[in-house]
Amino acid sequence: MNRTTASVSFSHDHSDEDHQDWCPPLDPRVNRRIALRLLGMTALATVAGCGTTSKSSTTSSTSSDTTSTSTTTATTTTLTASTSSVAQGASVTLTGSVSPSAATGTVTFYDGSSSLGSSILSSGAATLSTTFSTTGSHSLTARYGGSSEYAASTSSAVSLTVSAATSCSETLEGEEGPYFVDDSATGYDRSNILSNLDGSDIQEGVPLTLTLYVFDSEKSCAAMQGVQVDIWHCNASGIYSAESVESTVGQTWLRGYQITDSNGKVQFTTIVPGWYQGRTTHIHLRLRSSYDSTDSGGTNTMQLFFDQTIIDTLASSVSPYSNEGTNPTTNASDHVYSGEENGTTLVTLTGNTSEGYAASFNIHLPITSS
Repeated sequence: MNRTTASVSFSHDHSDEDHQDWCPPLDPRVNRRIALRLLGMTALATVAGCGTTSKSSTTSSTSSDTTSTSTTTATTTTLTASTSSVAQGASVTLTGSVSPSAATGTVTFYDGSSSLGSSILSSGAATLSTTFSTTGSHSLTARYGGSSEYAASTSSAVSLTVSAATSCSETLEGEEGPYFVDDSATGYDRSNILSNLDGSDIQEGVPLTLTLYVFDSEKSCAAMQGVQVDIWHCNASGIYSAESVESTVGQTWLRGYQITDSNGKVQFTTIVPGWYQGRTTHIHLRLRSSYDSTDSGGTNTMQLFFDQTIIDTLASSVSPYSNEGTNPTTNASDHVYSGEENGTTLVTLTGNTSEGYAASFNIHLPITSS
């Protein structure tokens, strides 16, 4: 039997090649279903090259990703001070300017590596009023924190010379009040007073970093070291800890003390207080030193107060303060603010309600009545 051999020629035209043709045939009822379950539709297409995404669509996707990558506009921050030399304890105004002026956010001011406080930009400028207790040369900078549109930047250093103060007036006394509790027990010596001594029951509210400097008005306003500065105040709901009338016996939040360092400085981490019936928003302080060596004598006590606009804003629009509503007792009608301390212990806050505030205040011992 004659057998005819056929010669078959295969032609492969690369120009018409479908990039999926080389994929192994899969039984649509079995193999492909199993593979898709194991790898997933997208994974299989990627690994096997059988996907439906063409080269042109891939390029388009890559281009789209590149386009969506955000970039920030460069900024320049400059710092100016209201003076180049100042007496110890005197106020200095720092101004941080950011270009472009459309930049938004906050500027933080630094003395070396220590933050002096922050302020919100308005039309390209942020200001901070502060004082210095340490004599000598201070290197100040301003840092813009940046935003989604504008990059962060830091100013060049500005030198400020602080000279020793030769005199200062005594701080006026504010009554001790009914809620003082002797806090000399172990654990009360702390900077962060937000919680109980065991760390529980952290109080909610707008953060406040309060820095205090203590000077001796009878000794050329020299910084006083070793002074025990007691602090206590109510929470955002107007409640004090450690009081039977408040049903808070055994609670220790928002109470504590610090001992001043060689610069007369202490610092507390707390919240802006709320208010209670008959009183405006305030913080109690007591200073135990050579001018007050007793444990419960009630001397050298004072109270700090806050700007009326700020506390009204908290009461009307910031939780949890807004739960209590607006206080009918204002600074002007408060018997301690206007009758005892005559508005002399009002602190200046820098910052905002969302990120918190910072404040510093100078206390001149001995404290005297008006």
